[in-house]
Amino acid sequence: MRTTGEAGAAVAAASLENATRRLRTALNAPATDEAPGTPARRAALDEELCDRLIDLAAARAWAADQAAERDPAADVLRGCALWAVEADTARVLAMTGTDHSTMDADGPDATARAAVAAHGRVADLVTALAAAEVYDAVRDRLRTALGPCPAGRAAAAWEIADAALSGLGTTRDEWVGADPAHSAAGGWVLVDRIGRLALAVSLLSTAAAYPDEQAETCVNAARRYTWNHLRQPPPEAATAVHVLRTAELVDWIAGSASAERSGA
Repeated sequence: MRTTGEAGAAVAAASLENATRRLRTALNAPATDEAPGTPARRAALDEELCDRLIDLAAARAWAADQAAERDPAADVLRGCALWAVEADTARVLAMTGTDHSTMDADGPDATARAAVAAHGRVADLVTALAAAEVYDAVRDRLRTALGPCPAGRAAAAWEIADAALSGLGTTRDEWVGADPAHSAAGGWVLVDRIGRLALAVSLLSTAAAYPDEQAETCVNAARRYTWNHLRQPPPEAATAVHVLRTAELVDWIAGSASAERSGA
């Protein structure tokens, strides 16, 4: 059974913390003949480490902000943010040559089950968001949490988050009332957008709690987080035609895979 509420958020943030520690060790490894150190390589590695640490900072801020509140909108918001944090964890583990299969006695089968479970959760979240009252309540809570535009450098992060949040209104009618059997095909985009908004809002809101110099650093992290994750177009839902084309593409590229899927 999956953990929820404060416990689930803390576990997800701790997993990302552990994964990022591995990444930091890998990126700080000394240069070798196969991987010589140059200023350009060092800059590229440092940038990657910085971005992944900013993802961790957002996860920490979000986890610290979680309460035991339980209702459909709160559950969806939490589920989307958890999905985003777990996606970040998987990315970092892959970058360090570590995946969940090496951490589980069941090996590759466990990785396959984890992938099926992750996208099953996406489908569940998209199904919940198909209800107008849930979709609108999620947007309203994000809008309340984002608050008014702050002064200074924080305004840039707020403006990106505000535009991303407005985008959930632009494509609302594609998701609300839609058949999840179709819209879930593109649902990870919606889940990621809602999750990233929740994480960005938490990170941005923590800046006020720091002394001036640290607050500026936190604002810079929020600016980069929103720049990295929230500048894409509004999340569009998939349609029945998209699902059909997916099956055709799988059949074209993977041969009998689509037949196996349709017979499952």
